[in-house]
Amino acid sequence: MSIVCFGEALIDFLNVEGNLFEANIGGGPTNVAGAIAKWGGKTFLISKVGNDMFGRMIKNKLEEIGVDVSGLKITDQYFTTLAFVKVDERGERSFSFSRKHGADVYITPDEIEEEIIKSSKILHFSSLSMTHNTNRKTTFHILEIAKNNGLLISYDPNFREPLWESKNLAIDTIMLPIKLGYVDILKVSLEEVNLYALYPEDFYQMIKDKVKLLFVTMGEKGTIVFCGGNKERVPSIEVTAVDTTGCGDCFMALILFEIWKIGTLKDISFGKLIEITRKANVAGALCATKKGALPAVPDYNEIERVLSKPNTNFER
Repeated sequence: MSIVCFGEALIDFLNVEGNLFEANIGGGPTNVAGAIAKWGGKTFLISKVGNDMFGRMIKNKLEEIGVDVSGLKITDQYFTTLAFVKVDERGERSFSFSRKHGADVYITPDEIEEEIIKSSKILHFSSLSMTHNTNRKTTFHILEIAKNNGLLISYDPNFREPLWESKNLAIDTIMLPIKLGYVDILKVSLEEVNLYALYPEDFYQMIKDKVKLLFVTMGEKGTIVFCGGNKERVPSIEVTAVDTTGCGDCFMALILFEIWKIGTLKDISFGKLIEITRKANVAGALCATKKGALPAVPDYNEIERVLSKPNTNFER
């Protein structure tokens, strides 16, 4: 049983120095699939890339790290989506996108290999697969298959305002999978919470009858976990951030990897969930110490070494 990730597959051009940019594969679901595969998990990526040097780069790199790309479609009609990422002195990012005719936008329901979904345990997706009519229709087609086949469904909105026709459309669309009951696990940043509510607690009250588990990530301040009637803030570790690209994806990958290993969400106590979140915080923090998204994913052994150090400080 695998973890299937659906959504954008693109090239991140990271500004490394002056006007010099370095090309790395990226896209939230792609990063999640890649990280889990690097740690030894079984993952599929469902997406679409162009039949160009960047599309081939994505396919080859994912195959190299162990992601099953049998659901990755290659088209001559559209170009692979590109993102240009500039990082400030604090490691925070700003984005520019070339996606108006990006291949991942135009994946259609009839291109979906349904058996990949039906034979999986977990589905992970983001809101960027709903920015246009075509990929929005495909997203809900996939969600329906996943729900009907009992998959655990994970959702990370990964809000990027420039990729939406308007902010209001983004706000309305992001909530749709939650309102329609498709989401079991939701991971949002504090900035995404603030699209809907002043405080994480208020946001949880809005959605608590729809989702089983909510993570609110707050960067260096850690993560708030909501599950049932339980709530706890889990601290992170202090690192010198070089590039925060992909840190949230690395966090989410670790969460899903641990759930995948255990079996089902119902087999995990709240105490165990806090342990997993602490490990995911470490994974995300270590990811910030290197440039790029997938290239910065830490080895699983490195995450465990940090956790086991007696002087590791989780207090903030």
